[in-house]
Amino acid sequence: MPITTPTAVAALLADHGTRRALDTGDVLFREADASTRVYACISGRIRLVVAAAGGRELVIAVCGPGDVFGDVTALDHAGRSATAVAMEPSAVWELSGDAYLDAIVTEPALALAALRSLARQLRRANARICAGETEPVATRTARMLHELAEPGSVAGEPTWVVSITQTELADWLGTTRESTARALAMLRAAGSITTGRSRLLVHDRDALAVLARPT
Repeated sequence: MPITTPTAVAALLADHGTRRALDTGDVLFREADASTRVYACISGRIRLVVAAAGGRELVIAVCGPGDVFGDVTALDHAGRSATAVAMEPSAVWELSGDAYLDAIVTEPALALAALRSLARQLRRANARICAGETEPVATRTARMLHELAEPGSVAGEPTWVVSITQTELADWLGTTRESTARALAMLRAAGSITTGRSRLLVHDRDALAVLARPT
C-alpha cells in the first residue's frame, strides 16, 4: 500500500532535496518573494511571520522537525505569503518548486500526501483563530508551550527547552507581551516552567497539557 501520510512529502525532500544549515535569525525567504522552493524541517524551529499594522510581526506558524512549508507558493506561484526565519540553529531539506510539482503530478500517492499536509496546516490555522477568539491567554500559552517543548535536561532532571522570547510567544499567540507575561507568571508559580533569557524550561509537560484544555 502506498504511503499517503503527510510524512511522505518530507521523505520526498529528504530523498531528493539539498540539506541546508541555518543559524538563529537566518531568513529562508521573505514575504512576497517569487521563490518557489519547498522545505522540510530536519531539526530546530522555523518561524513563519507576516507583516502586521504598526510594524509588528504576526507569527502564523512555528515549524518543527518533519513539518513541510513553502509548498503553497510552489503550487500557485503567487509569491510568498510569509517570511521564514530560523528561531534557533536549524537544518532543513530544500527542493525546487518544479521538482516538487513534477513529483506530485507523476505520483498520485504523493499528491494525496501533499493534500493531507495542506489540510493539516489549514486545520492548525483554523484552530488557532478559534482559540484566539474564545480562549483565555493562559490556556493558549500552556498549549503552545506544550507543543513547542523539546527533550532536554537541566541539572539531571527531565525537562524541555523552548527557545523563544516572551515577545515572540506573544506575537505567536496574537496577544500583548503583558498578557503573555501574566500567563507565564502563573505557570511559573505552579512550578510548570522556568523562564530565562530567550528560552523557557518546561518542567511539567503533563501539567501544561491539563492547563491547555478548554474550560
